Amino acid sequence: MRIRRSLLNFATMVLFTVVTMAVALVATPWLETWLGRERFGAFRILFDCLGYLTLLELGLGGALSPLIARALGRGDEPALRKTVAVGTRAYLSVSVLTVVVGLALVPVIPRFVADLPPRYLPDLRMAWVVGLSGFLSLSLLPFRTVLDARQLGYRINLLMVAQSLLITGVALVLARGGWGITGQSIAYALGTWFVTLAMAGVALRVHPGLLRSARAESGDRETLRAIWRLSLPTLLFNLSGRVSLMTDNIVVGAMLGAGTVTTLFFTQRLAVLAQSLLQGVGGATWAALAELHAKGEHNTFNSRLIELSGLIALLSVAGLAPIVGFNRSFLGLWRGPSYPYGGDAIIALAALNAFLQSQFSLWAWCFTATGKAPRIVANSVLASVVNLAASLLLTPWLGMAGPLLGTTFAFVAVVGWWLPRALQRDFGTSPTALARAVLPSLAFGLPYAAGLVRLARWHPPRSWFELSALMSLSALAVLALGFASRLRDPEQRALWHVRLRGLRPASQPVVFAGTESKPAGPTDGFGRTPS
Repeated sequence: MRIRRSLLNFATMVLFTVVTMAVALVATPWLETWLGRERFGAFRILFDCLGYLTLLELGLGGALSPLIARALGRGDEPALRKTVAVGTRAYLSVSVLTVVVGLALVPVIPRFVADLPPRYLPDLRMAWVVGLSGFLSLSLLPFRTVLDARQLGYRINLLMVAQSLLITGVALVLARGGWGITGQSIAYALGTWFVTLAMAGVALRVHPGLLRSARAESGDRETLRAIWRLSLPTLLFNLSGRVSLMTDNIVVGAMLGAGTVTTLFFTQRLAVLAQSLLQGVGGATWAALAELHAKGEHNTFNSRLIELSGLIALLSVAGLAPIVGFNRSFLGLWRGPSYPYGGDAIIALAALNAFLQSQFSLWAWCFTATGKAPRIVANSVLASVVNLAASLLLTPWLGMAGPLLGTTFAFVAVVGWWLPRALQRDFGTSPTALARAVLPSLAFGLPYAAGLVRLARWHPPRSWFELSALMSLSALAVLALGFASRLRDPEQRALWHVRLRGLRPASQPVVFAGTESKPAGPTDGFGRTPS
């Protein structure tokens, strides 16, 4: 059952990514046309600023997840009800606090958009206020955590697909109707309420009467103390992750203007979508790794972690190298040959960051999923400070490439050396083995991507069919070489045969079992965003 649910989780996450990509291909150009470059870029900045307000949840999501999972694992219904009751009350207070803080920030929001014409400023402020209404649904988030803990992430992913379609449809209608930035906020607020109410409904069908008991249960002080004890490390970890990866649009918008944010958004769009897909591999495996650790099977834990690192590195090269090679052609077909392109350096940096982030996210989940997040919080905060400082220094000099290079610098100079050492210290994982699993793919991927760039310049694709064929063949060639190399080992062949059939014996832990594709409990600390 676990392997089937894990496969469903990953398959539906892939479906969500494909649907999101397909919808974006059709809808985003129309949105930019109807809104204009300035207002489109202004909304992207506004969306990232609203994301920072999620930090006011104070790490409750990461704190609730292990408590709810423990109660479900033990079949302790009273403990589950107490935890949900305490979490619901805590989130209700957080939602009120978030809205109050957000309203207080209304006067300063225009400062994040350097070149927005004055006639659009009232629209920007109203859009911010409308966006705050989505935070009033926070009190229902514990019900999503119940679904996560029951390994029903595939249902969440399907609801996210519906949410994507709903938001896009409403956003298009309102943009065409002249609702401007406010219309986009209305669409996202409706989507937030839809998916939150729907997930609560699914959770209540799984656990009938949970809402009634949550309303009736009195707050349990011991549970409340346990939540707040776990919430602070999660908060700091989420804060550092958001500063590290979610400030690019804000920095570019404040220094270079909203129109430049639009160019940056479109130029790196494919790499960002690929990044979410790669993180989904780690998101589908952290629970099983945590189980191996809890059972004391440390050798198996380390071997599976190293194997997963190598697998993600291979998938990263297969997906990101064709994006680097053919991104200029993709944008030309998508937005037209005269559309301003951010440059090959932008997509190369975005792809490199996606490669590194997918690895570091997997490794960070080992700590957050096993209750060891405090062990890496200080270094994570240091990395975010280095990232932000480098971004602010480089952006005036290098333009929109500055924030991306700041992220790369923080990854290489800080995260890349301390996170493997932390794995060795706390789990006994060999940094040398991790390097052997990851670096060969990176060493192959860099010249391979450069070769694809040359191929695209020598023979630029003239149609969507030709572009799709070239990108698919480029990715399949990497996968074929990579898996052919791995499957030379008879033990690996046998292991993958069992995994693909989904028939691994119950007595052996299945490393590819997980709870969901986008973890809402334990966090990777890198770029976690709200629904």
